[in-house]
Amino acid sequence: MGENKALLAIKGKTFLDQISGQANEFQEVLLSVDSADKYKHKNLARVEDLYPGCGPIGGIYSALCACRSDYLLVVSCDMPLFQKELAQYMSAFVADSYDAFVLVTREQRVQPLCAIYSKHAADILKEQIEAGNYRLLDALEKMRVKNIPLRHSVFPDEIVFNVNTPEEYAGFIRRVQGVPIIAVCGVKNSGKTTLLTKVIPILKERGLRVAAIKHDGHDFNPDMPGTDSYRLREAGACGIGVYSPNRYMLTAEQTGITPAFFAPFFERADLILLEGGKHTAYPKIEIVRRGVSERPVSDTSTLLALCSDLDIQVPGVPTLPFDDYGSIAQVIIDHLQG
Repeated sequence: MGENKALLAIKGKTFLDQISGQANEFQEVLLSVDSADKYKHKNLARVEDLYPGCGPIGGIYSALCACRSDYLLVVSCDMPLFQKELAQYMSAFVADSYDAFVLVTREQRVQPLCAIYSKHAADILKEQIEAGNYRLLDALEKMRVKNIPLRHSVFPDEIVFNVNTPEEYAGFIRRVQGVPIIAVCGVKNSGKTTLLTKVIPILKERGLRVAAIKHDGHDFNPDMPGTDSYRLREAGACGIGVYSPNRYMLTAEQTGITPAFFAPFFERADLILLEGGKHTAYPKIEIVRRGVSERPVSDTSTLLALCSDLDIQVPGVPTLPFDDYGSIAQVIIDHLQG
């Protein structure tokens, strides 16, 4: 991954916080670490590796030695979709006649890092570590293992999805949080459309697939007079669809529409740029131009940047020339990557 997976974030929470939050019903929660100096700010009991440098097998062995319970539920720090209900389901399989209880996906993938281990398993793990074999699957072959098949449960295989690469992380964010939306806002005639038409090609050159949504504060006529779709709407149709082999257009009468309504239509996009939306909670780039406006009109806490030819300063927010399209595109890219 190139960085600490436990500190990757989803919906404003780190993977570590997400997983440990699902374990808060257990009386004993341990955090396996390679160094006791790490995560001092977390309210978790840290267990340092007794055999440093041998990977997960060493962490599980050390936690088994430290835990007071007869059984240890192990969850890898890169499984952010883990749920406490899955822990309860797994716990129902515990019996004295087994050393380990291991989840198996519908594709028959064994998950040794989402499993329950008996205290008796510690001896087998220690023996294998001291033999220089750090493969956890090899250790399982020496244990009495009870497989817990996910196909007999209500839980999807994705519940044990683990993140290993930046590409997987980006895809995971997309699935969970949806396509990111950034608003380009300002008062009327501030130059929002011009800015978007200049920035979108730069983002496209950088490899991003960009969709655009325009907010109209007033109502608008979706069909040009004289077109067939206009005639159909005038005849009383409540919705009109027009399509060709390459594209389609859909108009329908509906109230309460927000920018998020459009996200499912642009699932293949990497980014949705919203023209307008100054009063939304989306991250924003606001244009403030001399002779048109004098100060930001949006919530400054949501601003990624100001684009202005005036000397305006908002703490923590960069002010860029409104025609510096390369820097504006970079602000957008930095936000997506951060």
